Amino acid sequence: MLNLIIRFCVKEPWLVVLLTIGLCIAGWVSFKSIPIDAIPNIGENQVIVLTPWPGRSPKDIEDQVTYPLSVSLLAVPGAESVRGKSMFGYSFVQVTFKDEIDFYWARSRVSEQLGSAASQLPDGVVPQLGPDATGLGQVYYYRLQPPDEGMGLAELRSLQDFVVKYELQAVEGVSEVASIGGYVRQYQVEVDPDKLRFHDVSLDKLAMAIKGSNMDVGAKTVETTGMEFIVRSKGFLGSDGDKNKAVEDIEDTVIMQRDGVPVRVRDIGSVQIGPDFRRGALDYNGAEAVGGVVVMRYGENPRVVIDRVKEKIAAITPSLGGVTIHGVYDRSGLIDETMATLTHALRDEIIITAIIILLFLLHIRSSFVVAICLPTAVLMSFIAMRFVGVGANIMSLAGIAIAIGTMVDMAIIVSENIYQHLAEWESGGGSGGVGSGGVGSKQKSPSLPTPTSPTRAAVVYEATVEVAPAVVTAVATTIVSFLPVFFLTGRDYKLFSPLAYTKTFAIAAAMITAVTIVPALCRLMLRSNVRRKSAALLAGVSLAGLLGVASHFLWGSRLAGRFGLETWILTAIAAVVGFIAGWQLLRERIRPIEEIPSSRFVRWVYAARLRHSLNHKAFALSFPLVLLVIGAGAYVGMPTVLRPVEKVANFFGAELNNFPGYVDAKHVFTGLQSDDWIALDEGSWFYMPTLYPAASFSQAMQVLQTQDVLIGQIPEVKDVLGKIGRVESALDPAPAAMVETYVMLKPESEWREGVTARDVWDEINRVATLPGVTPASALQPIEGRVVMLQSGIKAPMAIRVYGNQLDELADAAMSVSAELKKSPLINAGTVNPDIVLGKPYVEFTVDREAASRYGMSSSMVNQVIETALGGMNLIKTVEGRERYPVRLRYNRDLREQIDGLKRLPVVTHSGAVVPLEELATLETTWGPGAINSENGRLVAHVSFMTNGSKGDLELVSAIEEQLRVAQSLPPSDPNRLSLPAGYSLEAVGSFRNQIEANRRLMWIIPLVICINLLLIYMEFRNFSISLAVFSGIPVAFAGGMIAVATMGVELNTAVWVGFIALFGLAVDDGVVMATYIHQLLKKRKVETVNDIRNTVYEAGLKRIRPCMMTTVTTLAALIPVLIATGRGADVARAMAIPVFGGMLAEPFTSFIVPTLYCGYLELKMRFGFQDELWEGTEAMPEEELMKAA
Repeated sequence: MLNLIIRFCVKEPWLVVLLTIGLCIAGWVSFKSIPIDAIPNIGENQVIVLTPWPGRSPKDIEDQVTYPLSVSLLAVPGAESVRGKSMFGYSFVQVTFKDEIDFYWARSRVSEQLGSAASQLPDGVVPQLGPDATGLGQVYYYRLQPPDEGMGLAELRSLQDFVVKYELQAVEGVSEVASIGGYVRQYQVEVDPDKLRFHDVSLDKLAMAIKGSNMDVGAKTVETTGMEFIVRSKGFLGSDGDKNKAVEDIEDTVIMQRDGVPVRVRDIGSVQIGPDFRRGALDYNGAEAVGGVVVMRYGENPRVVIDRVKEKIAAITPSLGGVTIHGVYDRSGLIDETMATLTHALRDEIIITAIIILLFLLHIRSSFVVAICLPTAVLMSFIAMRFVGVGANIMSLAGIAIAIGTMVDMAIIVSENIYQHLAEWESGGGSGGVGSGGVGSKQKSPSLPTPTSPTRAAVVYEATVEVAPAVVTAVATTIVSFLPVFFLTGRDYKLFSPLAYTKTFAIAAAMITAVTIVPALCRLMLRSNVRRKSAALLAGVSLAGLLGVASHFLWGSRLAGRFGLETWILTAIAAVVGFIAGWQLLRERIRPIEEIPSSRFVRWVYAARLRHSLNHKAFALSFPLVLLVIGAGAYVGMPTVLRPVEKVANFFGAELNNFPGYVDAKHVFTGLQSDDWIALDEGSWFYMPTLYPAASFSQAMQVLQTQDVLIGQIPEVKDVLGKIGRVESALDPAPAAMVETYVMLKPESEWREGVTARDVWDEINRVATLPGVTPASALQPIEGRVVMLQSGIKAPMAIRVYGNQLDELADAAMSVSAELKKSPLINAGTVNPDIVLGKPYVEFTVDREAASRYGMSSSMVNQVIETALGGMNLIKTVEGRERYPVRLRYNRDLREQIDGLKRLPVVTHSGAVVPLEELATLETTWGPGAINSENGRLVAHVSFMTNGSKGDLELVSAIEEQLRVAQSLPPSDPNRLSLPAGYSLEAVGSFRNQIEANRRLMWIIPLVICINLLLIYMEFRNFSISLAVFSGIPVAFAGGMIAVATMGVELNTAVWVGFIALFGLAVDDGVVMATYIHQLLKKRKVETVNDIRNTVYEAGLKRIRPCMMTTVTTLAALIPVLIATGRGADVARAMAIPVFGGMLAEPFTSFIVPTLYCGYLELKMRFGFQDELWEGTEAMPEEELMKAA
């Protein structure tokens, strides 16, 4: 089948060119339509249920809302965990589903379950689904800038809530726009209890009167004079949109009539406009602000959604009365910078690869054939990405970037072989066959017969068929090597599967182009006839003019400004380059290898060393063995590797440590540490310090503004956007005292010399750590959201304590905290336990017997407490499109002091006025500020940060062991960590993903390596030869480990993915080398050991140039990724380092494979084993063609 495809492409080259152009156009269209983001969506597959119950304590919400919902939602199909959080006034329940569960299917199942669970909730409490988005959907933060004449925070909030919010929410792809900051307007009815008693009005009557005063009614229609009139009565408060008129309407509301005199609201209290009770605020550079958060719908293209939002903002700004909207946190900047880093690296890789090919071949048209395959294969990859649903992000583009060197390998091998056959064919005058050195010289094309003088098409076909099986085998091993990535789970699968998909697509596309486009273009472009000088001169002048005009009018002025040159100079340079290229294209000829300096140099260096290796095999193989030892030492540590050697030396009475330099050499590599994933440098910090839960809202706001001013004074900081509490979204379950600050940094070119991003973070922590504020963990916006979504904590790692009672849970958390502070592996100042019972409470206990003497039940007393003290929003006014609450509450002076609350006058149903202390007892106590639960069990967290002395996985393992030992101590031991019965501990954090990935990779990688060996065996049908080719994997692995250790990179999933990519590349040159040795041996009569060595030597010289070209291009293609400094380069670099190190060791394969192959055959011959090579059998050319197919 493969031969048929190659035959068609060589026979119909122009049709192949047209199909290629069509694929490129389709690829570009696909690229423009696929989603673009900085990183893949690695958020949990979660459905959030928000249940508001205003004014209720966390304990009430936990017992009556969160716990019933959590237990009920555990039964939803596909649910992995149910995490609950009870806060003041709100219940949040996060249902995490398995990754394979469809997002909207999960929402529908949760919605169904809520229908049955609602019956278990208190009256009036209605659970609601959160937006159809993930926690990473918060892509755009903005603030409203008032005009110069000023506008109050309340006016700005109204503009945000009723104009800006709805305009932006209508943008395609936006799931929700959540408001934050400012004050929501509220009509406040302040009641005097003495006037209530005087007029004999109860709170119930007053509330009913206010509720009944806000109503429009309709009276059907009236017909007169042939017309129909709709009849309605206007009764909404402030229905004309005048807020002062709304106040008057409330004041004039009649409660009752006594002795013919109406009792109005104004008679028993006052009505005023004020701010509603709030649990969230926004700050910008130290000043309170009003803004919003744009939440992107699940599965949308973030770059496109942000652009649409910006377009809508530009469209509505003129109608906002001088108010402007400024984006503060905009993910599109991170997306653009990340994409620029990878696209520039891709561009540089293609250019470098083309230059290297040109240096090796000194033939522009051959270099063009190979170079054109790179963008073509990349565009073909975009088509596959579009159909599979893989977006463009740092990981998917990194897969293409890492694959560039491998992609060009296929085209190099095919084009180089075609070039070499054509050179030999032309050197023989085009009539002497393909040449003595070509394996394909005796093959005959079934479609292109070559009786005595093969045509150019026949030569191209036979040269392609000769190497096509090796190319397919190399591609198969590369693709199979990436199978382990598809077996990862959770965050690591979401993060690295785009890379695996794109690399697979790119390699497969490169293989397709190598066996289809390359032979077609070679037939068209690698012509032997040299054009006349006049034609070459015309081509040079034409191309010079074209490039000169393009340079002058398109890019010349831009490049001139960048390099400080005149535009005409760059135009002249472009014209000269165009003339030389045009002249050379029509005058150049196919050169034999002997005429190319780079090829001669490679063969000269390789020839002597290969001959020496074949004659002194043990000496030659000692070098890769030493490399393996050093690689193993880099992995596990040289002391571990050398320990057996030391034992043997000690047995013979030698002490190696006494030898000069041995100790230093032994500690060059101490072993690699394991760490969690490498976070993307987002260009901003996410500062989340911890305040004491007892802190009031105003105190937290003061801390926030002080911190933002101090942070803004750091020279590297551009903007500071701070938030306390929560935005009005189910995606933000933040308590009122929780601080979240987005610290946007200036471009690094504007930083102080020598300052790093980590230095900036340390300075942020230093200046913003105020008294009573716990330092924060180093997190970035996207990273912080991921951490909080995955584990429910705001730190990378913590110990989770499971329990049943809040008081016991609080004690257990403090005990764990004390134990962690003893560990030398932890920075004691960063140990931060949840203050489970850290919120002061004022609790009333109704005296039922005393209340009954006044004709009141406990519910009546509680209702008075709820309304008179807490205040109750009774109704909402309808003022055009705007809606504002009306609240009923006692006068402020009656509820300002805690001691005065017990003397609060209560008007009973009999009209008597009694102090509240006669109906209920008051006490202050400590209770929960928030209650967390996991699968129905109460939990508390103790977060911490390690000192970095080892990798995260090693440190967490040691800490877990320390806690286990402390729990197992005897009860009498004062150091024992004593927990109540039924309580348990668990280490949680993002490192759990690394542990799970390591567990899977431990068996998947060896399995895939065995599959690679099987594929190699299927190519050669000889286990010994397969092992010789397979030897490239451990050698490359050793080189990769040395590179990782030298660069100081810790082992994480990204690095292991780099090694997985390396395993597929490590055998490519070996496959090509062994395939040609095998083919050449079949053509020669082997009688002696010298015949074997000479044949292997000749085959090695024949294939060293393509092998060296593939190695050099792979290494050179990785250099732009390794030296890139832009956004996202650190993540791509971690995956490129092991590939680069392994490919540096790859040239050993060019000696190992021929040496082992030669040694294997020599052993067989010397010991008298039978082999077809010296039995004189030789396959017919037709049989060889069938076998090649």
